[in-house]
Amino acid sequence: MPAILYTLMIIGGTSILSVPLGSYLKWAMDPVERGGSGPRRSIDRFFTFLGGRAVRRAQSWKGYLLNMVGFNAVMFTISFSLLASQHHLPLNPDARGPLEATLAFNTAASFTTNTNLQHYSGEVSMSYFSQLFALMWLQFVSAGTGIASLAALARSLTGRQDLGNFYLDLQRATFLVLLPLAFLFAIAMLVGGVPMTFRGATIATTLEGAQQTIARGPVAAFLAIKQLGTNGGGFFGANSTHPFENPDFFTNSLSLIAIILIPMACVWMFGRIIGHRRHAAVIFGVMMTLIVIKAGTAVYFETSPTAALIGLPVTQT
Repeated sequence: MPAILYTLMIIGGTSILSVPLGSYLKWAMDPVERGGSGPRRSIDRFFTFLGGRAVRRAQSWKGYLLNMVGFNAVMFTISFSLLASQHHLPLNPDARGPLEATLAFNTAASFTTNTNLQHYSGEVSMSYFSQLFALMWLQFVSAGTGIASLAALARSLTGRQDLGNFYLDLQRATFLVLLPLAFLFAIAMLVGGVPMTFRGATIATTLEGAQQTIARGPVAAFLAIKQLGTNGGGFFGANSTHPFENPDFFTNSLSLIAIILIPMACVWMFGRIIGHRRHAAVIFGVMMTLIVIKAGTAVYFETSPTAALIGLPVTQT
């Protein structure tokens, strides 16, 4: 299949999927059921029960912002502490030591802000506990923070003084959007050959008789939210170029769909919350134009012969 056709199929197919998902996001993040009954209200009552008094209070933009920043500070503190003390925690079959302080700070800060800068290789530096309960947890709640913030912004543009409640929105984004999608994508990745195990690294003997350490772990669960939350922080240092994170054409296609699906759907959610779907269509059209131009340019240059190799006995295909 030509690379440009494959690229257009991924972008076009995901665009189609994003429309119904955008409607679902509107239902999940900004329910409009009237009265005190209905399945959606029952879900919110359950979230209110879980969150207690902090979830019941309506918040202005200042309150929403302060609670968001405060929660991010708590996320950073917890994840930094876990990374710095991982040698004392369970799920460490390969006996990983604690992260150096500046590396733990940089990692916790970047994952908290959904930027996921990696100055480490997960298979060398991280225990499974750190991967799951520090980094993967942050990949859920940092992406959830972004979805919640967009929903609050959309409400403000409708003239509402009450923007909702940050903690309630975060629960909606995490439990109604990210977790169900991550579960489905993780199952698909597992079927595609991505490993999911809590056993430590295995030792293999090569054809030459040398021994090789092969890292593994709960990769499928980690990979799903890495892509869906547009996080970028991989289980392995090589990220999605590692054969255990991206074994074949099927998993590569799923990864490409997952990383742009929710951002596309959020545009339609935004339009539905503000009550102007045409505005969302304009924004989506601009974004689509930019991604097609940039992806087309990248595909052209990546598939063109390398000038430095012209004239050499090298086949460029």
